[in-house]
Amino acid sequence: MKTIDVRFDDNTIAALKNIIGRNVKKYKCDPPVVDSTVYGIIGIFIDDKVYKLTNFCEVLDYYGQPEDVAVFRFALSNKDEIKTCLLEGEMIDTPIESLIKEIHVINENQRLFYKEQQTYNVWLTRGLIFILADGSEISFEKDIWFSEFIETQRGHKLISKFSSVNIFLEGWEDCEGYRTECSREATIIK
Repeated sequence: MKTIDVRFDDNTIAALKNIIGRNVKKYKCDPPVVDSTVYGIIGIFIDDKVYKLTNFCEVLDYYGQPEDVAVFRFALSNKDEIKTCLLEGEMIDTPIESLIKEIHVINENQRLFYKEQQTYNVWLTRGLIFILADGSEISFEKDIWFSEFIETQRGHKLISKFSSVNIFLEGWEDCEGYRTECSREATIIK
Protein backbone atom coordinates (compact mmCIF):
# COMPACT_ATOMS: atom_id res chain seq x y z
CA MET A 1 0.00 0.00 0.00
CA LYS A 2 1.23 3.48 -0.86
CA THR A 3 0.65 6.37 1.55
CA ILE A 4 0.63 9.98 0.34
CA ASP A 5 0.34 12.78 2.90
CA VAL A 6 -0.06 16.37 1.73
CA ARG A 7 -1.74 17.69 4.88
CA PHE A 8 -0.42 20.84 6.52
CA ASP A 9 2.83 20.00 8.28
CA ASP A 10 3.73 20.78 11.92
CA ASN A 11 5.26 24.16 11.00
CA THR A 12 2.05 25.20 9.24
CA ILE A 13 -0.08 24.10 12.20
CA ALA A 14 2.25 26.10 14.51
CA ALA A 15 1.83 29.18 12.27
CA LEU A 16 -1.95 28.78 12.48
CA LYS A 17 -1.77 28.50 16.29
CA ASN A 18 0.18 31.77 16.36
CA ILE A 19 -2.64 33.72 14.70
CA ILE A 20 -5.37 32.74 17.19
CA GLY A 21 -6.62 35.90 18.93
CA ARG A 22 -5.24 38.15 16.21
CA ASN A 23 -7.19 40.51 13.97
CA VAL A 24 -7.94 39.50 10.38
CA LYS A 25 -8.01 42.83 8.58
CA LYS A 26 -8.83 41.50 5.11
CA TYR A 27 -8.08 38.93 2.51
CA LYS A 28 -6.95 39.75 -1.01
CA CYS A 29 -7.40 37.65 -4.15
CA ASP A 30 -8.36 37.77 -7.79
CA PRO A 31 -12.03 38.41 -8.46
CA PRO A 32 -14.08 35.19 -8.43
CA VAL A 33 -14.00 33.19 -11.66
CA VAL A 34 -17.29 31.42 -10.92
CA ASP A 35 -19.45 32.18 -7.86
CA SER A 36 -16.87 32.48 -5.06
CA THR A 37 -14.06 30.48 -6.70
CA VAL A 38 -10.71 32.25 -7.05
CA TYR A 39 -7.46 31.23 -8.68
CA GLY A 40 -4.28 30.06 -6.98
CA ILE A 41 -3.37 32.55 -4.25
CA ILE A 42 -5.10 34.43 -1.44
CA GLY A 43 -3.33 36.95 0.79
CA ILE A 44 -4.63 37.01 4.37
CA PHE A 45 -3.70 40.19 6.26
CA ILE A 46 -3.55 39.53 10.02
CA ASP A 47 -2.46 42.39 12.30
CA ASP A 48 0.82 43.58 10.78
CA LYS A 49 1.64 40.29 8.98
CA VAL A 50 0.67 38.84 5.63
CA TYR A 51 0.08 35.14 5.00
CA LYS A 52 -0.41 33.44 1.68
CA LEU A 53 -2.77 30.58 1.05
CA THR A 54 -1.93 28.86 -2.23
CA ASN A 55 -3.20 25.92 -4.24
CA PHE A 56 -0.61 25.44 -6.96
CA CYS A 57 0.36 22.30 -8.87
CA GLU A 58 3.30 20.13 -7.88
CA VAL A 59 4.33 16.82 -9.44
CA LEU A 60 3.13 13.97 -7.18
CA ASP A 61 2.20 10.33 -7.45
CA TYR A 62 -1.46 10.33 -8.47
CA TYR A 63 -2.59 6.74 -8.03
CA GLY A 64 0.40 5.23 -9.81
CA GLN A 65 1.31 7.99 -12.27
CA PRO A 66 3.29 11.21 -11.76
CA GLU A 67 0.84 14.08 -12.30
CA ASP A 68 0.55 17.80 -11.69
CA VAL A 69 -1.55 17.89 -8.52
CA ALA A 70 -2.65 21.06 -6.72
CA VAL A 71 -1.40 21.20 -3.13
CA PHE A 72 -2.82 23.53 -0.47
CA ARG A 73 -0.17 25.60 1.38
CA PHE A 74 -0.35 28.29 4.10
CA ALA A 75 2.75 30.33 4.95
CA LEU A 76 4.01 33.66 6.24
CA SER A 77 4.58 35.97 3.30
CA ASN A 78 4.77 39.66 2.45
CA LYS A 79 2.44 41.96 0.56
CA ASP A 80 4.68 41.95 -2.55
CA GLU A 81 4.14 38.19 -3.00
CA ILE A 82 0.35 38.60 -3.05
CA LYS A 83 -0.16 39.25 -6.74
CA THR A 84 -2.41 38.01 -9.48
CA CYS A 85 -1.52 35.00 -11.57
CA LEU A 86 -3.91 36.09 -14.31
CA LEU A 87 -3.05 38.12 -17.37
CA GLU A 88 -4.24 41.67 -16.79
CA GLY A 89 -5.74 40.55 -13.48
CA GLU A 90 -6.30 42.93 -10.62
CA MET A 91 -6.77 41.65 -7.09
CA ILE A 92 -9.58 42.81 -4.83
CA ASP A 93 -9.73 43.28 -1.06
CA THR A 94 -12.41 41.73 1.14
CA PRO A 95 -12.47 43.59 4.49
CA ILE A 96 -13.01 41.48 7.63
CA GLU A 97 -11.82 43.33 10.80
CA SER A 98 -12.49 40.61 13.38
CA LEU A 99 -10.41 38.56 15.79
CA ILE A 100 -9.73 34.89 15.08
CA LYS A 101 -11.39 32.79 17.80
CA GLU A 102 -10.44 29.38 16.38
CA ILE A 103 -9.39 27.68 13.15
CA HIS A 104 -10.66 24.38 11.78
CA VAL A 105 -8.23 22.55 9.50
CA ILE A 106 -10.31 20.17 7.38
CA ASN A 107 -8.36 17.06 6.40
CA GLU A 108 -9.57 14.38 4.01
CA ASN A 109 -8.57 10.71 3.88
CA GLN A 110 -9.02 9.02 0.50
CA ARG A 111 -8.61 5.24 0.43
CA LEU A 112 -8.43 3.17 -2.75
CA PHE A 113 -8.89 -0.60 -2.85
CA TYR A 114 -8.28 -2.97 -5.76
CA LYS A 115 -10.00 -6.33 -5.42
CA GLU A 116 -10.49 -5.59 -1.70
CA GLN A 117 -6.80 -4.93 -1.04
CA GLN A 118 -5.99 -1.34 -0.09
CA THR A 119 -3.53 0.12 -2.59
CA TYR A 120 -3.54 3.82 -1.59
CA ASN A 121 -4.03 5.79 1.60
CA VAL A 122 -4.06 9.50 0.76
CA TRP A 123 -4.29 12.37 3.25
CA LEU A 124 -4.77 15.98 2.16
CA THR A 125 -5.82 19.27 3.66
CA ARG A 126 -9.14 20.12 2.02
CA GLY A 127 -9.64 23.52 3.64
CA LEU A 128 -9.54 26.03 6.45
CA ILE A 129 -12.38 27.60 8.37
CA PHE A 130 -11.66 30.71 10.46
CA ILE A 131 -14.18 31.12 13.30
CA LEU A 132 -14.27 34.82 14.14
CA ALA A 133 -15.06 36.61 17.41
CA ASP A 134 -18.11 38.27 15.83
CA GLY A 135 -19.65 34.79 15.28
CA SER A 136 -19.12 34.66 11.53
CA GLU A 137 -16.84 32.33 9.60
CA ILE A 138 -14.56 32.52 6.57
CA SER A 139 -13.68 29.33 4.72
CA PHE A 140 -11.14 28.46 2.06
CA GLU A 141 -11.53 25.09 0.31
CA LYS A 142 -9.20 23.63 -2.29
CA ASP A 143 -10.81 22.29 -5.42
CA ILE A 144 -10.31 18.77 -6.84
CA TRP A 145 -6.86 17.25 -7.36
CA PHE A 146 -5.87 18.92 -10.61
CA SER A 147 -7.52 22.30 -10.09
CA GLU A 148 -5.69 25.31 -8.69
CA PHE A 149 -8.95 27.00 -7.68
CA ILE A 150 -9.90 27.90 -4.10
CA GLU A 151 -13.51 28.29 -3.00
CA THR A 152 -14.05 31.19 -0.58
CA GLN A 153 -17.14 31.56 1.62
CA ARG A 154 -18.33 33.91 4.34
CA GLY A 155 -21.20 33.13 6.69
CA HIS A 156 -22.05 30.51 9.30
CA LYS A 157 -21.67 26.71 9.55
CA LEU A 158 -19.49 26.75 6.44
CA ILE A 159 -18.41 23.12 6.75
CA SER A 160 -21.85 22.36 5.29
CA LYS A 161 -20.85 24.32 2.16
CA PHE A 162 -17.78 22.17 1.49
CA SER A 163 -17.92 19.83 -1.50
CA SER A 164 -19.14 16.30 -0.86
CA VAL A 165 -16.74 13.40 -0.34
CA ASN A 166 -18.81 11.69 -3.03
CA ILE A 167 -16.82 13.58 -5.69
CA PHE A 168 -13.84 11.32 -4.95
CA LEU A 169 -16.03 8.21 -4.75
CA GLU A 170 -17.77 8.93 -8.06
CA GLY A 171 -14.44 9.37 -9.84
CA TRP A 172 -13.76 5.63 -9.48
CA GLU A 173 -17.27 4.24 -10.08
CA ASP A 174 -16.56 2.97 -13.61
CA CYS A 175 -13.21 1.39 -12.75
CA GLU A 176 -13.80 -2.35 -12.49
CA GLY A 177 -12.33 -4.02 -9.43
CA TYR A 178 -11.82 -0.72 -7.58
CA ARG A 179 -13.58 0.45 -4.44
CA THR A 180 -13.09 3.75 -2.62
CA GLU A 181 -13.69 5.22 0.80
CA CYS A 182 -13.40 8.86 1.77
CA SER A 183 -13.82 10.66 5.08
CA ARG A 184 -13.04 14.04 6.62
CA GLU A 185 -11.94 15.20 10.02
CA ALA A 186 -11.40 18.63 11.54
CA THR A 187 -8.40 19.60 13.60
CA ILE A 188 -9.56 22.48 15.80
CA ILE A 189 -6.98 25.07 16.80
CA LYS A 190 -7.96 27.37 19.69
